[in-house]
Amino acid sequence: MGQLFLSFRVCLKNKMKLVATALCFFSGWVVGLTAETSTQGVMQGFEQEIQGIFDRTKDSVVKIKTIVPVTDTRKGNLIAEGLSIGTGFFVDHRGYIFTASSVLRGSTSAIVYWRGKTYEAQSVGQDPRTNLALLKINAQTPSLPFGDPDALRVGSLTLAVGYPMDAPISAEYGFVSNLDAVQMAHLLPIAPIRCSIRAQPGQSGSPILNSKGEVVGMLVYTMMDGSSSFALPITAAQKIQHDLLKYHQSRPGWMGLTIEVTNNLPSSDAQIYIRDVYQGCPGHVAGISSGDVLLKIGDKSIRTAADVMKATFYLSVGETVNFTIEREGEMKVVPVKVVPRPTDQELLALKPISLPLTPAR
Repeated sequence: MGQLFLSFRVCLKNKMKLVATALCFFSGWVVGLTAETSTQGVMQGFEQEIQGIFDRTKDSVVKIKTIVPVTDTRKGNLIAEGLSIGTGFFVDHRGYIFTASSVLRGSTSAIVYWRGKTYEAQSVGQDPRTNLALLKINAQTPSLPFGDPDALRVGSLTLAVGYPMDAPISAEYGFVSNLDAVQMAHLLPIAPIRCSIRAQPGQSGSPILNSKGEVVGMLVYTMMDGSSSFALPITAAQKIQHDLLKYHQSRPGWMGLTIEVTNNLPSSDAQIYIRDVYQGCPGHVAGISSGDVLLKIGDKSIRTAADVMKATFYLSVGETVNFTIEREGEMKVVPVKVVPRPTDQELLALKPISLPLTPAR
């Protein structure tokens, strides 16, 4: 009995091992299958989201063609005419279209291709500083919903819908890679949205959409190697649209001040200084001095050069804004009136009052 019992226990033990091994194998297969299924589900969900946004957007996006002059860069005289192709999108139901002013290149009219038909569009106004143009066609049109560019974060999904290389409409997706691109200050008066969308010729003026399918920007520039693109925030485009509708040109505000960032300090301790104060201009009249530390413009705290660009871009000519500054350890609030920006020729005639700046320690 003892032997039989022992043999039974051994056999039972071996069976239990076999069962345990089978269970482990089965469990591993289930885990692997679950992970694979989960990954497929995520990818399918991502594809469906992109396809859904594209399907909801494409009817509000148009192809734009215009005849532009071609000049001799050395002599400056007209030598030919060329065809410029770009993308635009409806911003309301009355036929207004945003596109890049580089698509028009100064032309006052364009041909819009939409729903298999052609429409002659007239230019309401253009702003080369932001590379924005506003067109209008005589038609009742759909429009795209606008989102909040300030809600974007590095890594946020973006989608461009446009017409690359005069080809059929297509979608290109990418991710936000930078929201503080002050290196673009020589091209744009406000920090653009930099994203990893690989745009092609013909896609200038394309709407840049967020993960909800809302327009958060308009494609205005692309890196030479095509590795990334820059979008004008849609809120900035709306500000320019208001000026173009009312004045047929943009009206950037100006206060006669320039700034300097203390780059040799840690970013958390960096300060924005007033560098130049132009004599007789609003900042000078208000009492702001070169060397003042800039803390706030209106209710916007100032920590970076991009903060200054954003805070001043949305100011309107004629309004008064409070500058909060620090001078010799004392905080002051100085009201400054916003005036139209002088022409380049007028700027050359102005005299800046500037002092050598020493970073605070």
